[in-house]
Amino acid sequence: MTLGTQDIELIKREVAGIRDFYQSRMDSEIPPLKDEVGRIAAQLGRVQEMWRDGERRGILEKFGGADRPRVPFGKYKGLDLLDLAYIRSVLGAQLREPSGLNPRMLEDWQSNLKAAMDSTTVGAGDELVPTQEAAALWLDVNLETLIAPLFSRVDMPSNPFEIPLQLGDVNWYPGTENLATTNTALATARQTLTAYELVAEVPWSLTLDEDSVIAMAGEVRSSLVRNAVEVIDNVLLNGDTTTLNNINADGTTISSGDAGKAQWLLGFDGLLHLPLVDNVSQANNHNAAVSDDMFNEVRSKLGKHGVRPSELAYVMDVNTYIRSLGISNFRTLDKLGPNATLLRGQLGAVEGIPVIVSEQMALADADGKVTDAGNLVNTGRLLMVNRSQWRVGFRRELLIETTRDIQKRQHIMVISMRLAFMERTGNRSTATHTALQYNITGVA
Repeated sequence: MTLGTQDIELIKREVAGIRDFYQSRMDSEIPPLKDEVGRIAAQLGRVQEMWRDGERRGILEKFGGADRPRVPFGKYKGLDLLDLAYIRSVLGAQLREPSGLNPRMLEDWQSNLKAAMDSTTVGAGDELVPTQEAAALWLDVNLETLIAPLFSRVDMPSNPFEIPLQLGDVNWYPGTENLATTNTALATARQTLTAYELVAEVPWSLTLDEDSVIAMAGEVRSSLVRNAVEVIDNVLLNGDTTTLNNINADGTTISSGDAGKAQWLLGFDGLLHLPLVDNVSQANNHNAAVSDDMFNEVRSKLGKHGVRPSELAYVMDVNTYIRSLGISNFRTLDKLGPNATLLRGQLGAVEGIPVIVSEQMALADADGKVTDAGNLVNTGRLLMVNRSQWRVGFRRELLIETTRDIQKRQHIMVISMRLAFMERTGNRSTATHTALQYNITGVA
């Protein structure tokens, strides 16, 4: 799928402007100030959002239009199926706990909502909406994620779910007429993909007037998508089941009840854990500023897994990306233009390998880990991964449920998903398909 010409040109101009500003500072030997780096980082975020918005419109065009069905008239005018789903979820909670409510108000609310839902579903009724709203929500989430789309996805019919690992090598022999050759007994194995549940509970006080719920729908929706995207990319990059000296909270002990940290303990270790803990030979202490060679250094650690650019991706933090703009071998999106590999989040390439910029890749201390009390020095990281060697599994996409707490006069929305992540060799301690360049100085 490609973006429109106008979309690409606009994005190219934005990236070119960022690069030109940075290059002018470097040419004048004036290092960008911290506030300037922050401003550039914000611009990069806007460029990524423009890119994703273009992709979203392109995907929706394939399904018959640039927009989803929306309510054409009435109180719910302009809302789509997903907005209506949130409102219906709140209404369902009210109907289950109607104490103290005006029955007539609930009846009107239910009638209005049913009519609005029917108006967005041609030749069908309310019973089809749950499937469509789930697909719409998951499409939003998938279009926003940067890390998850890098890897092959497995829809898990059961949990746990066993998938075959890659086969061993086949032996070849000279052929002789009328004689059978020696066969090869292929080495086979299975790897168990286990999904773990992520849950968020969001209470809010809400008046029981229907109009107030309508006004909340858009904000609830955007918050759910944003938070789901952030936590998916976060755990895929930073997952670490270790409570003591976690790679994201070095120097302390964390627990499954710690807000903002508990997600790392989900149940599987992420991409960064492999070179930092499982196979430390895959991590390199760069201990220098950004350079052309830092890309080659980390790529060389992949060996045979680093040969095909089509299977590879770099992932770096925002600050390291900004500093990399001055590298001659680093081709930004304005240089790549329509020939850019359309991976979500890509803002550049090195030797044909896409560079993904992720806000979930934090600056680290000099040892490549994030110190809980604050890094002594903030340094950059550059991760390289062979995308064919990892699998992302989903047993459950996003499930949204709402209940009502009459004592606190609150609505409580519970959002959950079940996902799995696994590398294909089955042995992280010897895996060489993922590597990390850490302690990249001068980026903060």
